[in-house]
Amino acid sequence: MAQTHRPSVARGHWRGVEQLKIWLRSHSADWQFAAGAAVAFPPVILQLVMVLIGSPVGSFIGLGVLSFASTASSWLFRPWFEGLARKEQRRITAAPLAWYLALALLFTLCSVSLAPQERGVASMFLILVWISHSLCGSGFEPSSFAYERLAGRLRRAAPVRVIVIWVGIAGLYCLLQYVREKNEYRAVVFGVTVTIGLAGVAASLKVFARVRRLCTSLDRQADELILALEKLRVLPDDQRPEQQLAVEQSWRELRRVLANKVDTGFSISGVFVLPRETIRELQTQVHRAMRASGADFAAHRTVVARLRVLRMACVGRIDTLA
Repeated sequence: MAQTHRPSVARGHWRGVEQLKIWLRSHSADWQFAAGAAVAFPPVILQLVMVLIGSPVGSFIGLGVLSFASTASSWLFRPWFEGLARKEQRRITAAPLAWYLALALLFTLCSVSLAPQERGVASMFLILVWISHSLCGSGFEPSSFAYERLAGRLRRAAPVRVIVIWVGIAGLYCLLQYVREKNEYRAVVFGVTVTIGLAGVAASLKVFARVRRLCTSLDRQADELILALEKLRVLPDDQRPEQQLAVEQSWRELRRVLANKVDTGFSISGVFVLPRETIRELQTQVHRAMRASGADFAAHRTVVARLRVLRMACVGRIDTLA
């Protein structure tokens, strides 16, 4: 009896959520924008107040509330955003990233201001900034205008990741200074401090090296796919099936590179090269050009243009020896 009751409760819950979505979408885009602003603003103030009063528990709770509010408000902002001109959309889609970086900077400054009096609290908040970036920081990277913003993503991914790493290390240093006040731990603190510093330097260098390796692979695989497509266009009909297989192989190699995160090796954390929707769209365009074997010049030109944008975004970050 209980087993049949639980699915019905779940269905009723999801039905209520769907009805709420329909009701919200029935209002005008301006009304939804105002509702989204009303949802997003209070959690930001709550989180800031928790930092200023030095409440670790309140800050972790505020982080969860802020994450939920950010998701809800972005959904409410979407109709208003989609009604704007393309030029305005490109400007506004950078706002979440700018807001996130400004908020992270504000939290860091507040934590540093607390350090002289409350080292333990300051260390917790600095580590909180590192944790929040590791878990959800990449979610603020705009996925629209994916090709146009690719060069910027490749340019800022490593510096932002390294800065946040050192924010976390600063939090650990504050914690070590807090522990160092106790005499029984002083002999160990110095060695731990040096070890953490060296680990931070190694991690920072590894992030920059990863970006260079990724850009090198991205440039090489995009170039190979361009050459394979160009060769497919000029071959006679009897040789095209074999070259189509070469195009497919080149695309698979490129897709593997595109599936990586720029600044980390984790699938749940890090900046994407291209969003998944954009990768699927590029795959459809490659297959269309491959099947046409050069007969569809528009499809061929579109794919080659996209691949050249990938290569141009890597200029200045290619290192074949990385």
